[in-house]
Amino acid sequence: MIRFALIFTLAFSFALLITYHTQNLAAPIFQELLSAFIVLTTITGTLSYALYAYVEGVAKDVATDEKKKDHSSYNAVIDSLSSLKKEILVNAFAVVGLLILERVAHGLSLLFPVSQTDPFNWPWALAISIRVACFILSVYVAAIQFRGFIVANEFRVVISRGK
Repeated sequence: MIRFALIFTLAFSFALLITYHTQNLAAPIFQELLSAFIVLTTITGTLSYALYAYVEGVAKDVATDEKKKDHSSYNAVIDSLSSLKKEILVNAFAVVGLLILERVAHGLSLLFPVSQTDPFNWPWALAISIRVACFILSVYVAAIQFRGFIVANEFRVVISRGK
């Protein structure tokens, strides 16, 4: 959770710095970047469901492997898989929460638009920075989910070799 807060804070600060120094010139760049946010959320949500099902299958393979149950590593594997499943669920809900926060910030940014006469205002800059931070944190969560597939696949390989 501390990593999430740190990444969000760093991304927010960096986006606010860029927005402050470039004023309304950053708006089209951020809009293009943020147009991929809903797609990223959809992919991450779908990936989370598939990964959870995959990890559940690996856990069932471990549970049915009777000859390995006597080893002390059996409990460690079950604990690792349970931890991975928890992380998958937390990440999936985090991405949905970030999407909701981003959409609220988008609504706020529409209330305080920038124009040629007023190229910068703080409410708009804060809202767009929140949106960018949500996007960056979602990219990080998606990377964690992809890493989860690699870990689950490694467990599957170890189980397959043991049979």
